[in-house]
Amino acid sequence: MAAWWAETLYWTATIIAGLLVAWAVWSYVYNSIRGEPIILIAPLVLAGAIWLAGWACRNVLARR
Repeated sequence: MAAWWAETLYWTATIIAGLLVAWAVWSYVYNSIRGEPIILIAPLVLAGAIWLAGWACRNVLARR
């Protein structure tokens, strides 16, 4: 049962992180079109932290 939760938490975190990265890319493209290309670092760092937390939960709960 713990392995199921581990996989669920991991994939949920991966999807959330992916959506956050997609938003950061969309924001960059939108701002580039307007002539203000700005790469937002904070969302990318947050996405990495969310993914890393999901990865850690997966490894701890599944005892890998």
